[in-house]
Formats: sequence, C-alpha cells, structure tokens
Amino acid sequence: MGRRGEFNLEEEPGRKGNGIYCSQPVLVFTVLTVCVLIAATVLMTYYIPLSLKDDGVATKAPAVIPSTTKAMMATDPPAEPTTMPPSDLMRGRLPKTVLPRRYEVNLRPFLYDDDVPDSKMGERFTFDGWVRIKVECIEPTDEITLHSKNITVHGMPTVLSVSTLDKTDLFENYKMVEEYAFMILKLKQMMKPHQEYDIYMQYSGILGDDEAGFYPSMYLDSVNNTRYIATTQMEGPYARRVLPCFDEPTFKASYDVQLEHRNDMQALSNGIETKHIRLDGHWSRTYFERVPSIPTYLLAFVVHDYSSINVTNANGCLIRVWCQPDLIHLAPYALNVSDRVQTYFDDYLGSEYPLAKLDHIAIPSLAAMENWGLIIYKDSFLLYGLEAYGEAYCSETITHELAHMWFGNLVTMEWWDDLWLKEGFATYMEHIGVHHVHPEFNKFQSFYGDITQGALSSDSLGTYPAIRAPVYADDDDITNAFTIITYYKGGSLLYMMEHFLTIEVFNQGVKNYLKERAYKNANAEHLWHELTYADRDVGKHDVKKIMDTWTLQRGYPLITLTRTGNSIVATQRVFLQINKTIEDGGFGDLGYKWYVPLTYVYKSGPGDQYEKPQQVWMEPSDDYTYFDLPDDAKADDWYLANAKMTGFYRVNYEDDNWQRLLDQAAMDPDVFSKENMVGMILDSFNLAKAEVVPMSYYDSFSESLRNNSRRTRRAAVSTSSYFAKMLDTKTNIKRRSTSAVQSYAQTLVEPLYIESGWDESFVPDSPAASVRRGKSSRFDITSIACRYGNRHCITRATDMYKEYMNDPTYNAIPDNFRTTVYCNGIRFGGESEWDFAFDMLGTGDDRHERARWVSALTCSVDSSLLQSYLQLMMDSTTFSRRDVELILMGVAENPDGYAVAWDFLCDNWDAISTMFKRKRQSLCDIFEEITSFFNTEEQLQELLDFGHGRNLGALKYAYKSAIASTEVNIRWMENRAADAEALVRSAI
Repeated sequence: MGRRGEFNLEEEPGRKGNGIYCSQPVLVFTVLTVCVLIAATVLMTYYIPLSLKDDGVATKAPAVIPSTTKAMMATDPPAEPTTMPPSDLMRGRLPKTVLPRRYEVNLRPFLYDDDVPDSKMGERFTFDGWVRIKVECIEPTDEITLHSKNITVHGMPTVLSVSTLDKTDLFENYKMVEEYAFMILKLKQMMKPHQEYDIYMQYSGILGDDEAGFYPSMYLDSVNNTRYIATTQMEGPYARRVLPCFDEPTFKASYDVQLEHRNDMQALSNGIETKHIRLDGHWSRTYFERVPSIPTYLLAFVVHDYSSINVTNANGCLIRVWCQPDLIHLAPYALNVSDRVQTYFDDYLGSEYPLAKLDHIAIPSLAAMENWGLIIYKDSFLLYGLEAYGEAYCSETITHELAHMWFGNLVTMEWWDDLWLKEGFATYMEHIGVHHVHPEFNKFQSFYGDITQGALSSDSLGTYPAIRAPVYADDDDITNAFTIITYYKGGSLLYMMEHFLTIEVFNQGVKNYLKERAYKNANAEHLWHELTYADRDVGKHDVKKIMDTWTLQRGYPLITLTRTGNSIVATQRVFLQINKTIEDGGFGDLGYKWYVPLTYVYKSGPGDQYEKPQQVWMEPSDDYTYFDLPDDAKADDWYLANAKMTGFYRVNYEDDNWQRLLDQAAMDPDVFSKENMVGMILDSFNLAKAEVVPMSYYDSFSESLRNNSRRTRRAAVSTSSYFAKMLDTKTNIKRRSTSAVQSYAQTLVEPLYIESGWDESFVPDSPAASVRRGKSSRFDITSIACRYGNRHCITRATDMYKEYMNDPTYNAIPDNFRTTVYCNGIRFGGESEWDFAFDMLGTGDDRHERARWVSALTCSVDSSLLQSYLQLMMDSTTFSRRDVELILMGVAENPDGYAVAWDFLCDNWDAISTMFKRKRQSLCDIFEEITSFFNTEEQLQELLDFGHGRNLGALKYAYKSAIASTEVNIRWMENRAADAEALVRSAI
C-alpha cells in the first residue's frame, strides 16, 4: 500500500504475503541507525553517571516562581528538584560507583571475664565479627569506598566477582581517611558496571561507653548481681563503629544476621530468629530471617538474658515486649498499646507492617530508637509504672516509635536534610495512635499546646535552621539536625496540611506516598507530588509551591488583621521575638513570606464553624490580602483567626477586635474552642513579650480563661513562670517564696494543687514523646506548688522528709512524690538534710531511687554546697555519665544554682564537652536552661565571650538561641518588667 522505499504495514496480518517490507537501502540505513543508537546508549551509560556523581543527595528545591494564576493551585505536575547541592555539601559523602545489595554479618560480644579467652583482642567489652557485602558496580572503578571507625581489621579483605567464573581476589590494599571515617579498598583491576562482587573481611571492635554503635548496658537482677547486655544505637553515623559498611541513609540493602552469644544468654536482631545452634560449652549462635532494604542506621542487635511476653496481632505479626525478669509484671501495658496501635496503623496507613515480628525491649539507658523489627527503649519509657510517667507518656513514646515503622523504615529519607520526613511524621502520628487507645485523653485538643507551641516559641528566635536546611557529612552537623524544629515544627506543618487539604485528601496522599516509595528513599518532593495528586480533583492545591515557603526558610509569619466594616485586610511579616535580620537558611531567601491558609470564625457564625471555618489564602507575592466577613456577620461581631489553632502562625488584630475578644472571654469563654482558649493565652503572652500588644491583653485573657480547663490553667502557669524567672532571680529562696510574683503564681497554681496535689493516683503530665530530651519538662503540679512557695505543700514535703531521716529503714513516701519530697526537704532544709541525702547515694541498689537522690541534691540553695557537688560529680568512680547529666541539669534549673552551673561549665568546658560527645542534645538542654535566666548586659557579654575560641560543635544552635533569648530577656526587663510587676500586684 505504501510507496517503494517505505515501510509497508499490511492491514490484514495473517494472510499470505502480508507483513512488513522494506528496500535494501532502507534496511542498510536502519541497521546503521540502530548501531549508532546502541553506541550512543553505551557512551551515555558510562559518561552521564560520571557527570552526576554527586546525585542522590536531597537537593535544594526551586524558589517559588510567581504565576498569573492562583499560586496555591496546581496548574502543572509538581516540579522535581532542579538544582544540585553545593559542592562543599558533598565532602565526606560516599561515591555512588558501587552500591550494597546484601550484607551477611556475624558478631560475638565479650561481656564477662570468662568470655575474654575467645576474644581476638583479648579484652572484655570488645566484639569480634565478620561481614560479607554483596555489591553492584554502577560505574567503572578500581576503588570501593565505605565507612569504618574504631574497627580493627584482621588479615586482608577479599573482593571477588560474583557475576563471572573468575574467582581471582581483586583486593590490592586499603587506606583509611580518618576525617570522613572512610575505608577505601584499592583493587587490582577495574570493576565492571552491572556486575556483582563480594567484599569480605574479619574484624574486631569496641563495645563503647558512650551509648553509640555496639555498647554494653548493665542492670542489677533480683538478688543484686550485676548483669550485662550488649545493645546498639546506630542512628547518627554510628553503624560504621560496628561493621565496615556504606553508612548513609540512601544505601539501603538487605541483611542476613548471625549473633554469637553465651549459652546462658539470648540474641535479638531485626528479623525473627530462624535457627539456634550450640557451638561449644560456652557459645551459641542464633540466625535471623533476612530483613529487606533497610539503611545502616536501622540495623540492631541485642544480646541479653531478659524475659518476654507476647501476642500475635490480628494481621499475624508476633509482638513481644522484653525486659529484665524482675520487671516483667510491668510489661502488659506496653504489649497492649503496641498490639492495638500497630494493628490500627496497618489499616490507617493502608500498608501492613511487613516483617514477621516486632520486638520492644527495655534497657537501662538511651531514650528510644525505632530499629525495624526491634525497637529499643529506655526502660522507664516502655514499662508503665517503673517511674512516675503516666499512661499518656508511655503510649506516646510507643506510638511515636511505631509510626517510624512506616515513616523512616519502610520509606527512608535520602539524606539527613529531610530528617523531618520521619521525625515530623512520627510526632504527627502520636496523637492519632494515642487517641485510638485512650480517647479519654483528648489528644486532638492538646496538639497545639503539646507540640505546636513549643515549635512556635523556638522558631521565633530566628536561630534554628529551616526544616530542610543543608546538612554536612560530619557527626556534629548530623546531630544538629535533631532539633525541636525537626520534630515539633515538622509535625505541626503536617497537622496544618491535614486541615487545609482535608483529612481525606491528606490521608490518601500519604498512603500513595508510602506505596510509591516503599523500600526506597524519599525526599520532600516525593511527598509534595503525592499530596498534590491526591488533591487534583478536590482543592487543586500545588502543595510543593505552598510548602516550599514553610520548609525552605526559617520562622513563620505574624498575620495582622484590620477590619473596616465587613472588610478585612491581612498582612504578614516574619515573627521574631526581637527585631533583627534573620539569617539565611541555606537555600536562599524566599522573601520570608508564606502561602498562609488563614482560617477564621466569628461571633454570629454557624454552630459548626470550628469544624468548618472560613478560609482565605494569603500569598507571598501580595502585600495585602483582602476579604469580607460573611453577610450574616454583625458590625459588632468579634472574629477569631486560626480556628482550633491548626495553622503555624500567630495573629494580631486591630484594637477594637482585641477588645471584643477580651469582652467575650470575660462574659462567656465557652463559645471559643478549647484549642483557641489555650491559643489566646499563649498568643497574647508571646505577642506582649515581643512588644506587639500590651501586657494587659495577656493579663485579661489569663484571668478570664485559666480556670476553664486543665489545659488553660497549665498555659497560665507556664507563661507566669517567665515572670518568676525574670523578676525573682536576684533574691534568695526565703524572700522569693513570699514575693509578689510568687504570690501571683500561687494563685494560678492553687486550683490545680487542690485538684491533684499529693494525690497518689495522680500521675504528672509528661512532655510529648517526640523530642529526645535529657531534660524533663513534666508538668508536676505538686512540685510546682512547692517551688512557688505554697505553704501547705512545703510543710507536707519537709515533714515527710524529716520522718524518713528519723527512720531511714522505712520509706513511707509514695514513689511518684519522692522526687518532690527529697528536693524540697533539701531546698528548705540545712546541712544535715543535704548530708543525709548524700549518704543515701551509697545505700541500696535501686538505680531509680539513686537517680532521685542524685537530682535532689541539686535543689540546695547553698551555692557552696552546689559548687562542691559539681566538683565531686567529676569523679567517675562515684558518678556515672548519667549522674553528671542529672546533676548539671538540676543545678541549671535551680534559680539559686544556675550561676554556679554557668561558672563550672565555663571553667570545665573541655572535660564536659568530651563527656557529652555522644549526648550533645542533653548538653544543649543544659546550656539553654542555664542561660534562660540571663537578663543583663553583663550576662550577654559573658555569653558572647564564651563562644570565642571554643569549638561549639553540636552546641551551635543552642548557643545562637541562648544569645537571642538573652537579648529578648534584656529588652523585656527594660520595657515590660514594670508592667508585669503591676499586673502581679493588681492580681493579688
């Protein structure tokens, strides 16, 4: 049918003579064309990867591009990242020339003296092992770069081809690059793309004392014998201390694990046990099922002698809770929560947990780590009843770690600059999981107070990085990525998206994200794409365009609303506690303007308006946003923005609307949502602190709203504590307990104290489980009442302390009040009370009781005693590193001790910094607590001097925040202290 010289496709295939015909010249031309294409493909395969050698890092997202259409509406498919990361960000990163596909790992830890004869290093607290890594060559290379730190290699590694019959060892030599913890294997010949090779080596390592990598932990059994276990903490760059490996999140691989252990101990790893063999009279070996596609930071091993309880959930997964045998009676609550939440998440997230088992194990250290198949907890976080943590805290912690089975484990961030994709999601999922188990906790109402408010406070200093700020490949920078911004702001932004997209769209987008990226890595662009796609027929939002403004720059907006008639004009600017130029966040300046989903309700609005509020979008390109209240709004109606506090912003109004809100709060506050009542107290306080509104606004909201609920009372107490810290730091405890500010605080605390003070069934509120803090921020009303000078509280505490001093053989003080009693017995006592407490450190073997005494001794008001105590804590034969952490934090929190702690920290910085090398977050907490009292120019200068000539490392954000907070405090003392003192006196 076609012309001669053209391809001819007959219309009726199958008939004789039908088919495709071409002439000889065309055939020759076709063959040549195919050959050229093949050659081009080969060349591109070789050269393009070389040109993209730095690919694989989460890249900078493009800046928001103004559009003539509505900027938050999706008009095109969301863009992928288009820019490469700066070259200096690639220093210390692994090349992508070789990728791991599967590890085989065998380890044997030596915990006891009678283990040592079999140790290749001949020492206790070491381990021997071997590893075989199957790798695939991606680009031709004669080097393999992986990570190794503090590991001794025995003999020479071998590198063999798997894809060919030639089994010649390709290994020539290796070198270590200490700066990046690189182990570079030099080969005798080039590796070929798409072929697989085996790397094998035998080695030994150290069971370290800094709770990183593979390390020992100890406990006392029921007859006070010291028992040891070996456990792991790989997150952060610590897997390289346990085995030579590709220790970056994007290098996911499968693992076959074998653990060798004493015959009287057991072993756990990520996969379920498949075989157990006895090697000889001392050692056994346990084999584990292969675990697919995980990064090195989720690899986990525990060698132990614990007991367990278990259940198989509705989806066939074996769930076990492990702890030391004498604590097994405390395990049922954790097992129940784990079973119910995991099964619920299977359905809620549309993806069943894929492994055959999930272990939860309690050890006497750490915080919590979400290793796939083996979650490791600090024992008091998992075992309800071990310490005075309530069901809320234990269930939040378990839920947070369970959420990671999907967010972080199933789908892993490409690099630490998208750490929020796992930590923000795990924070966000806490309230969903806990609500399923404990609907009576009303977790949806407390999200703002528990999570968002903490992020808003920290982010208003202008010192913390953007959520997606660049992260370099060094220990300090990776550690610095774990901030309150990553956890709390990340969770808060997800909570905001849930509301502006609707829960249905948001959940569908998240399910698509988990499905599309399962067993792979992801960056924020993948999440934006799936959320935009899920919203394509509903709101049509361009999620990337919106969320780039929230994740690529620091801070958040202050929205100012001004009403004229029924018309409102809205403006935005970055909200900072003190006026200064905000630092560049690393991705370039997006103008510090945001796409803001501004919601609002009004006095005459419908009954369901808090569930379906009015919404207006503010755009970065607009200096002003105009909108009208609904037609049924009356001229004298108040209006209230940020309905139910779901948005990550603060709001200011014209004076008339502030007054209408104040009047409504005084007359009938129940027309406001519970969340907005808390929000009005906290917003007005923070706006007054920043000199945006008068202090009287905060005073009126606090007076009208604080007795409405436990949450509003807590908001009032927490904000008033700032007055006490600023106004009473110069007076001693005797004067402080009778000062006007303390009397004011007592009036706020008294209703809560009457309700639950000294109630043995009452468990103190606890912080959200998200941020791994060494500092406790539990809202213990009995302790707070005593600290603010409540005479009944002080008398009862000191009487109980004296009774115990008179008969130390019998302790009648309830467990959940011992910390309060011990502290106040010392605070309001003298030298004899302090000596008694110090003597108690050496009695008994209960480490939880010892920790109470260690902390209580920091409550003294005698600075000379505190100075002596800080010097004594440096004796490692008497005080552990955990003791040092408790002591420093206790003295830092003490109004009579923070200056002592500051001097000690300055004089002993090198020793303290080294001691906290692994626990930098705890050191940051201590530093921030000490400096939170600073409010003079002299203290600011001391702080500035402290930073000169010191390597602050992972303290850099805490240090910057301390400077900003001190500047805020100085301004407050100059401009607001008089107002606060007048407020206090009028209130009492």
